[in-house]
Amino acid sequence: MKDFIQKWKKFHKGKLSRSDAASFLAYLNSPEGKSDFQQMLKMIWEAENKADQANLRSSPNHPVLKVSSRQKKTGSLSQQNNRKVRHVFTWIRYTACLVAILMIAKEWGIFKNWPQGQEDPPPVKETAWITKSNPKGVKSKILLPDSSWVFLNADSRIRYIRDFAKNRKVILTGEAFFDVKKKAGLPFYVQAGQVTATVLGTSFNINTEYLESIEIALATGKIRILNEQTGKDILLQPGKAGKISKNTQSMEIIDVDPDKISLWKEGILHFEKEPFQLVIKKLENWYGVSISVEGELPNDLCTGTFQRKAYLSDVLKVLGHALQFDYDLNGKNVAIYPLSSG
Repeated sequence: MKDFIQKWKKFHKGKLSRSDAASFLAYLNSPEGKSDFQQMLKMIWEAENKADQANLRSSPNHPVLKVSSRQKKTGSLSQQNNRKVRHVFTWIRYTACLVAILMIAKEWGIFKNWPQGQEDPPPVKETAWITKSNPKGVKSKILLPDSSWVFLNADSRIRYIRDFAKNRKVILTGEAFFDVKKKAGLPFYVQAGQVTATVLGTSFNINTEYLESIEIALATGKIRILNEQTGKDILLQPGKAGKISKNTQSMEIIDVDPDKISLWKEGILHFEKEPFQLVIKKLENWYGVSISVEGELPNDLCTGTFQRKAYLSDVLKVLGHALQFDYDLNGKNVAIYPLSSG
């Protein structure tokens, strides 16, 4: 019991380490701890009662205290009431303190998760992220801390931790071409949706903007693609691309032209058998415009190459002739009007 009171005093003075405080709180929550706490309250109650009784016996002989018998009776009752109130508040104070402590301990999860007899754990450091992003109509070239290059397409974003030299991982949203600097023993990871690409030194393109899939096309080197949802992976060689379905999570390897993989980063707009809905999205990102289709959307696949700084009006003319539609270009807004077959 004596040891319990000493620990109680140290706890209230903040002289216990967190692990000792956790052990003490766990003991308080046990049947033995509750019994010791009740005994401590009883001792406090009895000690204050004895002190009050001693004060009562000494009060009438106090040389300064001179009151009538009525005043003495009234004052005595008042003192007794005050003492009772003080007893009650003392008990409430300690009980409320215990309840609050136990509630906090439960909220912290100390009883369930905190290991006993261990030193305080080091504080957890928050990961500092660096974000690079482009709005529609803007592309950029980014040099990473490990000397790797990222060509970031319009309406795209990458994130990586500040301590990138030790943890080479990039999170991509949109489209980017990576030219990775080889570092012995330090793989380079790119996470795009549910897919993670792992490389040691290579160049490749990742596009998450396709309607139904994520595509990773390899230009040089080797790359391993892991679908984190299914646990399946594939290994790519140059001239191959991994196509990962967003719906079924299936993966397949398709052929690509290595020379055309990164044409966009050279300022060349290229379509390769792409549905018109995806072409619209590419044009919106490329030129920073908003495109609406007034009528039925053409379902043809588009293939074409437009050189640097091609005007949007020229691109629309070529596409309109091939897909049979008119258009209206008004500032940043484009309206497309498919022509009837009849």
